Amino acid sequence: MSILSELSERVPGRVFGPGTPEYDAGSAVFLGPGAPEAVARPESADEVAAVVAFAAEARTPLAIRSGGHGGLPAEGGVVLDLSCLASISSDGNGRVHVGAGARWGDVAAALAPAGRGVSSGDTRDVGVGGLATGGGIGWLVRTHGLTVDAVREIEVVTAAGAVLTVSDDSHPDLFWALRGGGGNFGVATRFTFETAPVAGLVGGSIRFEQSGLGDVLRAWRDITVASPDTLNSSLMVMPAFAPGVPAGPTLGVALLGTEAELRAILAPLLDLPSVAEEQLGPVAYGDLLESAPPGRPPFRFVGGNGFVPALTDEFLASVERAVSTEVPTMALLRALGGAYRRVDADATPLAFRDAEALLVLNAILPADAPDEQAAEVQLALDAPLDFTVGRYGNFTQEYGDDVVATIYPPATLDRLRRVKAEFDPGDVFRAPHHVAPLD
Repeated sequence: MSILSELSERVPGRVFGPGTPEYDAGSAVFLGPGAPEAVARPESADEVAAVVAFAAEARTPLAIRSGGHGGLPAEGGVVLDLSCLASISSDGNGRVHVGAGARWGDVAAALAPAGRGVSSGDTRDVGVGGLATGGGIGWLVRTHGLTVDAVREIEVVTAAGAVLTVSDDSHPDLFWALRGGGGNFGVATRFTFETAPVAGLVGGSIRFEQSGLGDVLRAWRDITVASPDTLNSSLMVMPAFAPGVPAGPTLGVALLGTEAELRAILAPLLDLPSVAEEQLGPVAYGDLLESAPPGRPPFRFVGGNGFVPALTDEFLASVERAVSTEVPTMALLRALGGAYRRVDADATPLAFRDAEALLVLNAILPADAPDEQAAEVQLALDAPLDFTVGRYGNFTQEYGDDVVATIYPPATLDRLRRVKAEFDPGDVFRAPHHVAPLD
């Protein structure tokens, strides 16, 4: 009996094969279409448990899909598509219960009338489950911390098929691992988040000419390290590689405060002669979230990311050199500190809490660029990345044990492997950034 037939008997009406719309939607991820043997779309945690039990018994690969924005296309096995688990309900006491298959834009819209929100990522289309188990460095990270910092409770299906509700008081080690360890420990089906105030936001963007990059980098650094926690910002430096995409730095910013306060804080940047365009004013939190690209861009990206312990002049000069070569290169600097830093390094698996910023650096090569060219370009990008520590897993598209060892410090990875050995000793859940159980 085929996987499709046998699983269909376990979860009637919720399993789909090739040629169906549900299969096509559930097998596709941002990086492209997959080719699983079946796509399961459960409508309850108990149905999720049935799918997990089948995969464990059949020893067939199991891929978990929340929104499809991350992860690799599945080849064979079963995709567990959580898109039907998308409910959003507030409890009236500042908390919201969200299904793992919901999208962050829908969460923002549901909470907006009460002036509340959960700091998520940058995109409205991203699924809740993947981001909330991977980290969540979003627009309000300095004000309200990571997405995982707002999690108070998780409903999770374990490899044994048990449906647990975990928190600081119930299975605390599993609760710890799920808030940053990715999908290695079970299938998170529902989250309870502590919401935070988002009413009264002002923000927008300031675009600068490329010629003023050095002054922009240093002014942004000075503002970032001295600013209150209510200020959040990202500095994106784009190359001139496509029509309609002007080269140069653009600052995205959000402040819980007034426009006058924002302009006063940003005065050193607004006074620079390289300012080309500025749009600042009141903004709703949901409007800060962007739409995700429709699919993988037709390029080969070479680079990496890392946490920046100190925004020194030497580091900023290294970034400036990296984006000023003949190879089109983009850089993103996301300001950290504030609420992000006030969380202890061992409170979640995301341990690099002393960082002042996150750097993402990518050179843009033709899709068919040879490995030799990519390796040469990577060497040029290693200079600024050498100033960083660790990696942010949700922005890391390289895989393997050596990569996982950079996402988590040794003590953190050891603890994750111990939790894995307790709750998934058979390694049923093999997330792209795979944490193996401790022998």
